[in-house]
Amino acid sequence: MKIKHFINLHKGLTALVVLGLMVFYQNFTLGPWVYLALHGTYGVMWLLKDPIYPDKQWEQEMPIGIGILGFGILMLYWVAPFILISSGSQPPLPLVAAAISINVMGVFLHYASDAQKYYTAL
Repeated sequence: MKIKHFINLHKGLTALVVLGLMVFYQNFTLGPWVYLALHGTYGVMWLLKDPIYPDKQWEQEMPIGIGILGFGILMLYWVAPFILISSGSQPPLPLVAAAISINVMGVFLHYASDAQKYYTAL
């Protein structure tokens, strides 16, 4: 299998994992919704980007065992929403605003640089 399959699976599952945590812990406050919106949207955009301008480094073949190990490591990204949602803590509104702003800028830079890398390598 290609490296991208394990990465795409993780990115695609993130919204479902966050939503599942929200349902399991019955936490539908602002923080979890913002986390779901930001990271869920990022995952969808990642899956859209892959067929439009794929990253060549993720096209390499790898053994399934290494892929499963890699997926397990990527699952560590789900620790943050777990802590946020299971603890029931409420992030301060200035922190929410900062998180949204930083996320939007980061996603823009990420996809712009990936597009630049793809289209200049042709």
